[in-house]
Amino acid sequence: MILGSHNSWSYLPPRKWWMRPIAFTARCQSADIRKQYELGVRCFDLRIRFTDEGRMVIAHGIVEYKVSGAELYRDLRWIDEQGDSYVRILHEARNERQYTKFYASLFHDLCKNIEVIRGHIHWWCGRNLYNWEKDYDFGDDPKCYEKYGSVSGKKWLYGWWPWLYARLHNREIREQGTDNDILLIDYVDIK
Repeated sequence: MILGSHNSWSYLPPRKWWMRPIAFTARCQSADIRKQYELGVRCFDLRIRFTDEGRMVIAHGIVEYKVSGAELYRDLRWIDEQGDSYVRILHEARNERQYTKFYASLFHDLCKNIEVIRGHIHWWCGRNLYNWEKDYDFGDDPKCYEKYGSVSGKKWLYGWWPWLYARLHNREIREQGTDNDILLIDYVDIK
């Protein structure tokens, strides 16, 4: 079983001032990518959305994160250098406004370019969150068990406070493990 971090880049600060008051609902990690790796993470969850201008941003729900393309590339290059990691890439498009043919084509082209320079990273998923269809097929689809607050039976509570779900359940989730290839959790630093 491979340990994965749900919304791996959500430790970053919000991109816009009005996102700050609600950022706690979208934050799923407090450790940066290198620290997550030190904690045993070998699967990272990258959520990409596009602005109206076609610029790529990392996002979770309505919160977008402050990171430059160069910083993201630096993280991905570092992950690649480790030689043993997976990156799940999702198109963070959840409604008709975010999921248009234009945005789907941008996401497809991004995935195609990533696959060409894939190196040692095992890229997978390529789905969008609007209809869960594949916008790009990497050909590798490991079985993933997602166990975090927003997929719990108490989404109304834990969906708002992912750290609380992690605090109360991560130890049990890790001990229980999974028969699937990957276990994806919030706050990998909470044991």
